[in-house]
Amino acid sequence: MKKILITDALSASGKSVLEASGIEVVEILDKDQEKIDAALPEVDGWIIRSGTNINSQAIAKASKLKAIGRAGVGVDNIDIQAATAHGVVVMNTPGGNTISAAEHTIALMMSLARNIPRGDSSMKAGTWERKALVGTELYGKTLGIVGLGRIGQEVGRRALGLQMKVIGYDPYVSQDQLVVKDITVLSLEEVLKNSDIITLHLPRTKDTLDLISSPELAQMKSSAMLINCARGGLVNEVAIAQALEDNVIAGAAFDVYTSEPPENNPLLHAKNTVLTPHLGASTHEAGENVAVQIATQLRDFLLEGRLCNTINLPIADMGILKSISKTLTLAREIGLLMHPLQKGAIKSIRLSYNGDPEHITPLLYSAFEGVMRDRYDGTINLINAKSIAESRGISLSTLHDPELSNVQNALSLSVESADNTHWELMGYTDIQGSQRLTRVNKYHVDVLLDGSLILILNQDVPGVVGEVGTLLARYSINIAEYSLTRQTGGTALSLIKCDSSPGIDLLNELRSLSSIRECFLLR
Repeated sequence: MKKILITDALSASGKSVLEASGIEVVEILDKDQEKIDAALPEVDGWIIRSGTNINSQAIAKASKLKAIGRAGVGVDNIDIQAATAHGVVVMNTPGGNTISAAEHTIALMMSLARNIPRGDSSMKAGTWERKALVGTELYGKTLGIVGLGRIGQEVGRRALGLQMKVIGYDPYVSQDQLVVKDITVLSLEEVLKNSDIITLHLPRTKDTLDLISSPELAQMKSSAMLINCARGGLVNEVAIAQALEDNVIAGAAFDVYTSEPPENNPLLHAKNTVLTPHLGASTHEAGENVAVQIATQLRDFLLEGRLCNTINLPIADMGILKSISKTLTLAREIGLLMHPLQKGAIKSIRLSYNGDPEHITPLLYSAFEGVMRDRYDGTINLINAKSIAESRGISLSTLHDPELSNVQNALSLSVESADNTHWELMGYTDIQGSQRLTRVNKYHVDVLLDGSLILILNQDVPGVVGEVGTLLARYSINIAEYSLTRQTGGTALSLIKCDSSPGIDLLNELRSLSSIRECFLLR
């Protein structure tokens, strides 16, 4: 009989899924570490929520453990690296709280628009502030959604039901990829300027950290309101508190914070705010959904070997992956290089490979993971890559081409975006196991992928290398390698490997040089 340990409260429906399948449920909810340690060597699965931390020591003690299930999205409380090293699958439930998060966004929007929290507080304080709390109708107003993933579109669906106009911005989602077709995709600047309410639904990455700060707030209407139910850090909290104090915008609602619980956070004392303690997924229904979903996922894996929503992938369960692990890494690395080259939504991805054709599909999915890592609000891996591509209308294809390269197990990745931008990158893994980039479009190069890398397309005229080198030196950026190649037609390509990562100011100065046509920070 399989055993599953549960150390956080899980709905009875979730436990019933397991017990009905003949799985023994071991429930320890009192955080008694001795009891947990005693149970670990005997369990095949472990289900948690946010209240349990699973570290490497716990995983090492669980000698029979095959799967960890997180009833929810975040897996920061699980040592993923240790789980992978021990061949333990880690799963989550990314879609289980979509409706709850969308509804909480609407609740905050209505609370702001009609001054509901202030009205409640004043009544309970014995005052009658009817004239001071005149609200705003949502009918006919424009909602701007920044981030058009699952939750963002569900918010849009509900706002359309309120007869609002809905516009949105997402650099990685095009108009024809939307499920909710009545949302109009615009630029971020247009969304900021034209929205009466703006709501954020993005992952927190290096590109989205402080996405909304003083310059963006200044572009908004003075009557506008801002809502963040997504991730702490998307909005600069000092900037928004000051903007509210200076009446730059009219109000703000937050459910998430840079640090939780928030301490010494300027939002706690800012005017015209509605604040909730990370309640986006906190509904009975969401709890029920994620409990049943994670129980079903663990049951299917332990009894039938089926995987779903895996955060990692144990090599032991797919023997083919072990022999091509280095080439999988290469595919992912080349995919990551593709991300900054594609400014719009991805339209198609094709992987060409001259090795064993049996390996080509997992290589494609690994490359897809790299391309989409910072474009998708969730985890992508070899298991869910195909379904994510289908849901976004991205065409995936492969080509087995023995003539691709003289080098064994070389691969080429070709990516096209909705704005018809097209790039192709080729590479291989050398005998030391290192990844090398050998071609960019038609330009032949040979660069080891082991540091910060700037790609420049420039006019093939004298002095460009000197200009670039001087500018990098002025910013104290040391050049580790400068690879220059050119073709007839007046355009040269440079790949500059740096000892440290250049900042945005340096990149902007490079782009301002008259001879440079395009400049990208690839890694």
